[in-house]
Amino acid sequence: MTETFHRVAQANEIADKSLRAFVVNGWPVLVARDEGKLFAVINRCTHQAASFTPDGRVRRGAVMCPLHGARFKLDSGECLGGAGYRPLMKFDLREDAEGWIEIAVPDEAPGAEHLPVTPLG
Repeated sequence: MTETFHRVAQANEIADKSLRAFVVNGWPVLVARDEGKLFAVINRCTHQAASFTPDGRVRRGAVMCPLHGARFKLDSGECLGGAGYRPLMKFDLREDAEGWIEIAVPDEAPGAEHLPVTPLG
């Protein structure tokens, strides 16, 4: 699977302990900053397919799903705790010389298994 880097935002626009959602070439991407470091993972919890935004939280190197509290390590995508959910898909991230965050996503369109669902109600 080939991937291409895409600009998403200026790095100084992402505050520490915050997260922002982007759609990059059709892929739902979550960019988070924790203790100064930037991370990019899929914006879709592997438990119930919920989006981490707008109510997810970044804490201690992990993102917490607002739906049921599942937590995932930002550096590896691994699920924390005993839940045993599949790890989050990670995306390569880089910052260019002009301060732009660039995310590498697959050139192919995402499948339904990659897209978050919106809860009813």
